[in-house]
Amino acid sequence: MEFARNTYDAVTSKKAQRTLVNTVLIVASSTILFGLAAIAYLLFYHNFLPDQVTTVPVHLQYGYELNPYGVASLADKNLKDLQDYDITVTLNLPRSRPNLDRGNFMIALHLLEAAPSKIAAAITQPNPPGPSSAFEGKTVLYTSTRPAILPYTDPLVSLASRLLFLAYHIVFPASEKVTLVVPMVEKLRFREGGMMPTSLALDIQAGQSLQVYSVSVTITAQLYGLRWIMHKYWITSFFVFTTLFWLCEMGFMIAGWVALSMLFAGPSEQEKLKIEPDRTGGGGAVVKTEGNSKSGTDEDVPMTFPTSSRQPPLRYEPSVKEEPGAESSELANIAPAGGEADDEDDEEDEQGRWRGDSGIGTSYSDRDGSSLRRRSSRGRSS
Repeated sequence: MEFARNTYDAVTSKKAQRTLVNTVLIVASSTILFGLAAIAYLLFYHNFLPDQVTTVPVHLQYGYELNPYGVASLADKNLKDLQDYDITVTLNLPRSRPNLDRGNFMIALHLLEAAPSKIAAAITQPNPPGPSSAFEGKTVLYTSTRPAILPYTDPLVSLASRLLFLAYHIVFPASEKVTLVVPMVEKLRFREGGMMPTSLALDIQAGQSLQVYSVSVTITAQLYGLRWIMHKYWITSFFVFTTLFWLCEMGFMIAGWVALSMLFAGPSEQEKLKIEPDRTGGGGAVVKTEGNSKSGTDEDVPMTFPTSSRQPPLRYEPSVKEEPGAESSELANIAPAGGEADDEDDEEDEQGRWRGDSGIGTSYSDRDGSSLRRRSSRGRSS
């Protein structure tokens, strides 16, 4: 029972309750801050890291201009400045006789900005080729033209291949097409300050007779440094950066907690020592104890210490905070009334008694001492 009572008292004590509350607050705050750190890293990942590969389909327009052209929007693409990009154009063409007879043709790519800017004006083409309607109200940030041609195949080899796989093509018919991948831009970096394109225009300078299945533009980010690490080791980067963000948050939280604790801390439970000037005239100082100290101890009670028979007893009064009308603390010599009339014989008789009762640590009040002196005087007179 005693152990259970002690355990219950320890668990229900104010110190244990305070420790439990602080632990719950710290664990809950740490969990919430870790979630906020994870969200902060995801936002940082999205804002700092570009999309490594962005593919935009381009729908060619026939019959409006001299050459087929297409315009695609880049406004919703995650492109970053100060980042190197490679841009390629992919064309899916049939191996038809008009395409094979076309030979070389040019492909023009224009990166456009919706609103003109001073920085883009420095590299604006004065007379950009291609469809004029696609450039109205826009600024050309970058222009690149590259040649393209369908791969050449020997007619005799092509005929032999058809005869050899004639049965297969009859059972499993398939269209004959060729895919052209034309690199248009290498290591293109957009400067800060409005140099990000919002759209692109593609002009296939091969005339209206060019036959095309589909066209797409691929923008590839050449990552390096921190961006490459975050993209290559994205799981490790998530835990590392989330932990760093969480440690920073915990540091600020602990600093704020300590500051608020020091600002709103109440009076200390320990005893306070107050130094007051000594009013007894000794020129020193008196230490006053306040708080939970117990009153009424032996040191706070006036005492009288007997001495030898030839000297008066010593009286001790403690030095405490002086109240109005109270006597100052001192060791006073109290001379008993009529003590000088005692003769030496009576003093010798009383000396034996004093020796048996005297000693430091024995306390006598003034009434006891006066009764002893009156008793001694009565014996003498009788």
